[in-house]
Amino acid sequence: MKRKDFRHFQSSVRFRTLTSILSMILIVVILTLVELYFLDDAYLFLEKKNLVALSEEIAGYTQMDDNAKKALSDIESKNSVYIEIYHPRSTLIYTSETNDAVFDPVGRNQRETEMKPRIMKILTHEETDEWSFFETRREYYTTASYIVYGTTLETDTSIVIYASIDTINASARSAFWVFFLAEISLLAIVLIVFIIHFFTVSRPIDQISQVTKGIAQMDFNQVCPSYRITELNELSEHINSLSASLDLALRTLKRRNAQLEDDIEKEKEIMESRKEFIASASHELKTPLAVIQGYAEGLKYGIYKNKEEACYDVILEEAQKMNALVLELLETSRMTAGAWQPRYESMSLKEKVDTTLEQMKTIFIKNGITASADIDPSFVCYSDPTLFDRVFSHYISNAISHCAFEKKIIVSAKMVEGCYRVSVFNTGTPIAQEDLEHIWTSFYRADKARSRKEGRFGLGLSIVHSAQEQQGLKCGVINHDNGVEFWFDQHIKE
Repeated sequence: MKRKDFRHFQSSVRFRTLTSILSMILIVVILTLVELYFLDDAYLFLEKKNLVALSEEIAGYTQMDDNAKKALSDIESKNSVYIEIYHPRSTLIYTSETNDAVFDPVGRNQRETEMKPRIMKILTHEETDEWSFFETRREYYTTASYIVYGTTLETDTSIVIYASIDTINASARSAFWVFFLAEISLLAIVLIVFIIHFFTVSRPIDQISQVTKGIAQMDFNQVCPSYRITELNELSEHINSLSASLDLALRTLKRRNAQLEDDIEKEKEIMESRKEFIASASHELKTPLAVIQGYAEGLKYGIYKNKEEACYDVILEEAQKMNALVLELLETSRMTAGAWQPRYESMSLKEKVDTTLEQMKTIFIKNGITASADIDPSFVCYSDPTLFDRVFSHYISNAISHCAFEKKIIVSAKMVEGCYRVSVFNTGTPIAQEDLEHIWTSFYRADKARSRKEGRFGLGLSIVHSAQEQQGLKCGVINHDNGVEFWFDQHIKE
């Protein structure tokens, strides 16, 4: 095996699984050996602790009555031990051989029961302190062995407890087989899982790995096959779907990169528009200031004698134009910065439009324009009245400025995409196609003519666009053969 292949095998699922299996087998072998050689000692240690605890429990029975004997008998039965109690140290007063106990049989009207201690050969002796000891004893005529714990109380009563070593060893062997079978069962389960994994998972994973490696290298031509295992088949389908999605996304990204290049070009055009905006703003402000300054100097030095009234009119007119420009600039800035917080209320769309058209009736007559509205009286919108007035009045003002031919302005409304769409149509020359993208830009005028007489600065449509954005609504323009239609959306009252 080559070094590169060996490294790949080391990092593969099969290698890690095989390592895990071998580790588990080693752990089972070690645990089995530990249990085999040390489990008896562990049980013997626990039994010693149990005998000490039992001696403390037995010490509570200082009066040998029927209840005490029954309790001692229950302790022996429950813990598989034999008990001997001496009082004083050399006088046996209780043993399980007779299940009887007498503290002072002299003077009692009962048959004295002769009680004899167990006679055994002492194999080992270990003193835990000056009052207690552990011994290993064996009966003389049998092979039965016992672990014995003895202790002497302050009342000069001695307690000796016998526990069968054979019973302890039998419990240890039972525990050993329980643990051993559990470990073998667990190992068998793991081996079965490994076999299933090796024959049903490893190969598909390798195939899937090759496909995903190709995806990482931007190769989307490889496809994962179908598998019988539901989970692997779903994974295969998801990877194929991911590959197709990434392929589509990459192609889309390439198209968008091309689009981005176009956007960069448009951004350059916008920069040029901004320069034009600054130049236009400077020009619009400079001109009325120059006119005002010229007339003011003429009045100061008596150049316009007997014409003061006309000069005042010119100065006032230019100041009003400059004030209107500043106000529109401020309004545009507020709208663009999002400083305006809309305050919505319900209002009749027809009444709002009719009121505005009535207020501008004199201007229509002056310009020879016929204005009409066709709006369903049931249309009730949910709008900010101030923003509505600004948008609608700018549309009407724009329509008046560009109205020609039949000189008609028609206002209509319909439901579009869950909103009321209000349209303002005026007869006249359609907007040039190259200007449609720029008409919403500040100071942009499609006709390129700066008509100071009309008091128009090219900010109206920019304000309209910002006001609609503030409300999350759309606006737009549509060219017709005989005119232009500007539209804006309004919320429908729920």
